[in-house]
Amino acid sequence: MHIKLNVLHQEKLFSLFSEVAFPKFELLILNTDFACCIINPSLLMTGEKMGNEKLTLNPVVQSYEKYDEDLRLSADNVRRLEFMTALEYMNKYLKPGDNVLDVAAGTGAYALYYAARGVQMTALDITPSYIDILRQKATDQNIHLTTSVNDARDLSNFSDQSFDHVFCMGPLYHLPDAEDREKVMSECMRVLKSGGLLFLVYINKFFVFSHLSSENKQFLQEKWFQKIIKEGVMRSSDEDCFWTDTWFTTPSEIEALAKEHHLEKVHHIAQDGIGRILADHVNAMNTEYFKRWTEFHIRTCEEPSILGISNHGLLIGKKIS
Repeated sequence: MHIKLNVLHQEKLFSLFSEVAFPKFELLILNTDFACCIINPSLLMTGEKMGNEKLTLNPVVQSYEKYDEDLRLSADNVRRLEFMTALEYMNKYLKPGDNVLDVAAGTGAYALYYAARGVQMTALDITPSYIDILRQKATDQNIHLTTSVNDARDLSNFSDQSFDHVFCMGPLYHLPDAEDREKVMSECMRVLKSGGLLFLVYINKFFVFSHLSSENKQFLQEKWFQKIIKEGVMRSSDEDCFWTDTWFTTPSEIEALAKEHHLEKVHHIAQDGIGRILADHVNAMNTEYFKRWTEFHIRTCEEPSILGISNHGLLIGKKIS
């Protein structure tokens, strides 16, 4: 059974969980990853699911430890659209035997998919429980890959130009400080071979403001326009933070960042396109209609006007120096 809640402040919601017992329930939260996140209340107990170890003080890790990332890319049609779009383009370039680093693998959606197809995957994530889940899934599926708990800002365990391709699909949009984003970009480029591809995902500020203000009129205020559109930064320490440490950007800004790091744009893709805006309709589609929608989406996902309103953007860049 699921309970759907609209929430603004995660802290208030989680304090509510501590007052009410839900022993047989999972809670479906409409959160501002602009996703439905399945939360098992037992995960909210202090470290129980991680061998009674304390949760890290990193606010991003704390946020992600509280919901089931494992279902994020398969929870509904729009989620599947995001995943399938990335695969459509990755499949053009990745081949068995390639050495690929995923610096924010989560619970392994992309890493396990490609490892099962002969790609030599190294999967990292900053969230310890996600790596535990990934390792268990790899064992259950008899898939070989290398895994480690690791911060994408420090890839010092890996030598220069040691990977054919690098996935950076998450770290940037959880780093509000430009200095930290620079570390991630520099490290990814350092370990990437010349001519290799960097797959770079970001969250579009134009989508974020439009989506929030249409879902909740409370966001139709100047302060939110300034925070999301002008500043593009939200911190977990902000009094009115509705997610966690976050950096919102634009397609043009991400292209400029890529160019600064000597990346030649190969593709720039709207991962969910207009699917998130029309989520109720897309999620209600049966298998046949969703297949048709996906085909339409794939044929138009590089259109700049669609890219400008997509929730997630994926820039694929080639290292040219």
